[in-house]
Amino acid sequence: MDIRFGDHASFHRAAAGMVGSSLLIGLALHPVTAMAPLVGGLAGIAIGATWAYGQPKLRMIAAVLAIIPVMVMTMGWAAGLPQAAGFVVAASFLALGLAAGGPRGVRGALGVGLSALTVLVAMWCAMRIVTARETMAWPLWITSVAGAGAMGMVAVLALLPRHLKIESDAVLAAVRALPATLDPEVRGLCDRSVAIWSTTKGQLENGEPGKNLVREGVLKTLEVACKSAAVKVTGSTEAELDKRMADLDQRIATSTDAEAKSQYQSARGALDDQRRYRQHIAKGRERLVARMHNHVAALEKFQLAATGLQAARVASAGQVAAKQLDELSQDVAASGEALAELEIGEAPAKLETEVPAQA
Repeated sequence: MDIRFGDHASFHRAAAGMVGSSLLIGLALHPVTAMAPLVGGLAGIAIGATWAYGQPKLRMIAAVLAIIPVMVMTMGWAAGLPQAAGFVVAASFLALGLAAGGPRGVRGALGVGLSALTVLVAMWCAMRIVTARETMAWPLWITSVAGAGAMGMVAVLALLPRHLKIESDAVLAAVRALPATLDPEVRGLCDRSVAIWSTTKGQLENGEPGKNLVREGVLKTLEVACKSAAVKVTGSTEAELDKRMADLDQRIATSTDAEAKSQYQSARGALDDQRRYRQHIAKGRERLVARMHNHVAALEKFQLAATGLQAARVASAGQVAAKQLDELSQDVAASGEALAELEIGEAPAKLETEVPAQA
């Protein structure tokens, strides 16, 4: 079972937005209401989530509904059950707002519950700061800012259900993520690597280095396959380029106007660049497929050696088999690194930036 954290950029943006907005709103409201830390925290949490994940209307409505019960309460613990109920209502509304656009179903329901609990803890932290004996002598604006900021920091934990993913088999998850437009030959190599993993995971125990190496090698194959599908050659075909270039050559030869001839030559050069870039991409694809073949073959060889190691030990050849396995593991690691380093998307980037400018 693998626990993976996705979309780091959105999480960082939400965290920064929650803390920063809570601090600013808590500071702005401290002369207006004694509940500035809680109101500022609730509003700041909603603003941070909106900045990271969008859907401002839903989140702002949830924040307003959460703030209403807070505004009728007092900053203290004496009110007992009614105040606690108000906190629960406020946390529930805000949790529903945070859940907008996130996971659904059972995972989404669990996320809402965890978010509500986290917001409750955040509100408790804010009240602890504001009502503590040690902070009674602090200026009001400092306690308001500290309480609201604490709410924003704690509430960041409510975003974890959106980003954490638990996968029982990372390889199967990667297979599901393969694009439908994958090249048939690349698809076949992916299927072969998945078959290697299916055999290995049933024959080797969890935690064995050989099993982990095969899994990482298969994941690397699937990852590179996804990247290869993202690189697409668009524009004129080779035959069309040849025809257009022949036409421009004839125009250049027969043109008597210097300006027109210069423009034809410039267009001819742009088409020549396109042909060169297409050839570069074709070579990159050929190298990618070749390295994938090499990597999958190394995985097959290593898988056979790893699953046969136990039988070799029984036959009193364990030391020799282990040494061969170490050598093969180095081959797999090297082929995986070579596969990861191969980039075939450089030419399309140049094609998009340079060729249109010339044309």
